Amino acid sequence: MGSALAAVGLVTAVVGAFLPWLRSGTVSRSSYQVLAFRGFAGLDDTSGEVIRAIWVAVIPLAVCSVLLWALHLHRIAAIFVLLFGTMTGTVAALAAVQGGNEGALVGISLIGPVTTLGGAVLAVAGAITALTAPARAAIISPGGAP
Repeated sequence: MGSALAAVGLVTAVVGAFLPWLRSGTVSRSSYQVLAFRGFAGLDDTSGEVIRAIWVAVIPLAVCSVLLWALHLHRIAAIFVLLFGTMTGTVAALAAVQGGNEGALVGISLIGPVTTLGGAVLAVAGAITALTAPARAAIISPGGAP
């Protein structure tokens, strides 16, 4: 159950990263297109590159999580998912709380950040469920017997 919930969360968060995050006039841009504007946001070369590297690592981290789950390395996969959910959820939450400025010329488009945040929450919930499942089974049936 936890792995399925985490997988749905991973896919939802990755899809959300490609949805509109920024709107300027009639043009909408995804989170990856927004990375090109990090210099305009006042980020110097070092911090801008760190942010870019972390955000670009989101998709490989999701893929690694799924591969680890397929290899039955559930605890390691769940830890990767927790890392993924923390990274994407934090960025998406920060963007979502800045959104809703409909009258502005340039503003946050909420569909991308909210979708990514929802996916991150599902992924983290699935990872926590997967990590705690054996412990719950031992509590329910002492000695591990069904």
